[in-house]
Amino acid sequence: MTTTTNIALLACAVTLSSGLLALYFRSYKAIVFSFCSGVLIGSAVVFLLPDAQELFDRSDTPLPPAMLWLVCALGFLSFYLFELGSYAAGSARLAGLGGAIGVATHSFLDGVVIGQGFQAGEETGVVLVIAVMMHKLADGVSAVGIMLGTEHSVQHTTIMLLMTALAFVAGVLAQSFVVLPISLLALLLSLFAGMLLYLGTNRLIPQALSASASPWILILSFAGVVFVFLAHLLLH
Repeated sequence: MTTTTNIALLACAVTLSSGLLALYFRSYKAIVFSFCSGVLIGSAVVFLLPDAQELFDRSDTPLPPAMLWLVCALGFLSFYLFELGSYAAGSARLAGLGGAIGVATHSFLDGVVIGQGFQAGEETGVVLVIAVMMHKLADGVSAVGIMLGTEHSVQHTTIMLLMTALAFVAGVLAQSFVVLPISLLALLLSLFAGMLLYLGTNRLIPQALSASASPWILILSFAGVVFVFLAHLLLH
């Protein structure tokens, strides 16, 4: 097996392990949801939006840079409108499913980046691996937190966790022939950022606070942001 394949399988295992751990401790909703909220907010602000801006600047699109922030706002507001719909419970579940699919899609793009990183050089690939392994820990927890926080069953949550883990492997395998326009990729990342910001602030934090009014809840959310920031430091 090649190095990138081994890395893909390891990342898959890390994602599954972190997600299953969050699932196992689901009875401690306040802890799981508060940490997940920080991870989602941190991922949007530290990873997705800066990456989207960098890609957009590199592209030759005639669209104005403000389009990124518009798409991010649309991602946030679309989920907010789901919450205000006539079928609030069903809408929340749909919003959660969309957010989890966004995490899985981002996991796929991570796989593409790792594959291309090893093509750029062994040292570059190793640095990326360290960062992405930390990120995969967050992805597994995020997928579980989103699904449980929007009232999905344990079975459906497990399926989405498996999809998120396998999406990274698919990204590594597909990196040699996946070619997306840079501007489109930037807009997709911005859209996902808006979705994750909504789910972190409007779904998971309220869920955590409803399970426990302890001031430690917000501290754990902050810890989730710090965790993502450490992954960002390793990546750069």
